[in-house]
Amino acid sequence: MNAQLISLISLAIFAIIVLLFALMVLWKIYNDEISLRGLLAEPADAPTEGATRAPTYGKASLSRFQFLIFTFVIAGLYLLLSIEAGTFVDIPNNVLGLLGISGGSFLVSKGMSGSQKKKPDVEITEEDESGTKVTVKK
Repeated sequence: MNAQLISLISLAIFAIIVLLFALMVLWKIYNDEISLRGLLAEPADAPTEGATRAPTYGKASLSRFQFLIFTFVIAGLYLLLSIEAGTFVDIPNNVLGLLGISGGSFLVSKGMSGSQKKKPDVEITEEDESGTKVTVKK
């Protein structure tokens, strides 16, 4: 056996293992063992006072959707070009820059939504049954 045949067999075995793993993940998604319901949604807000339960998922996030689509498009084109050429192709720097900008916009929107959800500490002074004043931070 020469080195080229050994590498081809190794590649085939590796590809079969990766495909089996992908099929297993897709099967679990199909059977609802892996949930994708909140994939593109912002985290849900905490329940307000008097609410019976918190909303399950937040609003849809455009930055998460953009990041997901850009990643899949770039990965798909890279795979297609690599298969066509028969070897790995170089990824242009401007494509990596666009992917970085997309990831950066996702991180900035995540940081902005996290800073908006922080509420300042509020001290409330109440009297209990014995007439003692109690300070509660909420």
